Amino acid sequence: MKFVFGAAILASLLGAAEAKNVNGGKLRLADAAADACYASCSSQNESCKRVCPVTLGAPCLSACDSQAQTCRQGCQGK
Repeated sequence: MKFVFGAAILASLLGAAEAKNVNGGKLRLADAAADACYASCSSQNESCKRVCPVTLGAPCLSACDSQAQTCRQGCQGK
């Protein structure tokens, strides 16, 4: 009887730990997706700024920053 009771307690503890890992895993996966999205936005912004000509520097850089902001806002839903 003690064995059955101990097994039931152990099974419930393992089930709770497994459920926590599943939920935590999903959370970590979502964080990783958002981090990758933000990194992509940053990389695109740097690439955009590299191709801005010197003569149109300020407006071009401003457009790149605007695109990056829009990109980052899109990452918030991920």
